[in-house]
Amino acid sequence: MRTITKTSIMNFPYTNYIHIPEQEIHNHTFWEIFIILNGNCIHTVNGKTSKLPAGTIMFLRPFKDSHFFQKFNDDDSYRHRDFYIDDDDMRKWCDYVSPSIYDELNNPDAPVYLTVSPTSINFFEEMIFAPNYSAQNLNVQKNVHFSIIITLLTKILIAKLPKMASSWINELVQKLKNPENFSFTVEQLIADTPYSHCHICKEFNKYTGKTIINFFTIQKMNHASYLLMNTNMKVIDIANAVGYESPKNFINQFTKIFSMPPSQWRNLNQLSIKK
Repeated sequence: MRTITKTSIMNFPYTNYIHIPEQEIHNHTFWEIFIILNGNCIHTVNGKTSKLPAGTIMFLRPFKDSHFFQKFNDDDSYRHRDFYIDDDDMRKWCDYVSPSIYDELNNPDAPVYLTVSPTSINFFEEMIFAPNYSAQNLNVQKNVHFSIIITLLTKILIAKLPKMASSWINELVQKLKNPENFSFTVEQLIADTPYSHCHICKEFNKYTGKTIINFFTIQKMNHASYLLMNTNMKVIDIANAVGYESPKNFINQFTKIFSMPPSQWRNLNQLSIKK
């Protein structure tokens, strides 16, 4: 069995577009997250074989998961994308969403997977094909991957909630993810929940590992990064759109998460749009 290291993928340090599936069994010294973009494939991981349709996303763990792909019935439309993430970054990015997610991804008997819509796939691909995204600009690549992986980790969090949490927690998470609610305060969003503020905060933290404020902030900043990349909205208008009356507070919070102010993020990452 072949072990793939970061050194062996230096030409594609963060992502790679695959149209000829890897048919040799292998594992990795880093996290690999793959997304089936088109078609179907036969995938074998840790000795278990299954057919995977377009939209399937799987989180493969360092050293633990050995796998390989085969085309399904010689499906020439088959394509998938790999994302490569160092374990230290994966731990840090998981913690942004929920401290428990890293262990939940790393400890099961089999790798975790989920499915996403064609709209989500197109959104991810548009981010990757931004004009400033290139092999030479590793900072841009890492910033884009951060946004994509945070989105996927949030989907993992939501997917596991129905098995554990009360329906009102699921409803609250959906409210906190909805950009239409970003101009509201947490107090306004929980006003119709039939529990005390203290109980709501305690239960939310119990099931997500995050305070409501922290979770809401991550959703707001991720949406702000999308608006910076995909629109010509002024920074002050984006701040208002995600619920910040003070542009300074918005800039400070955005910089804390993305390690650069919004204007710099836009200059590095903005997609081709009409001025």
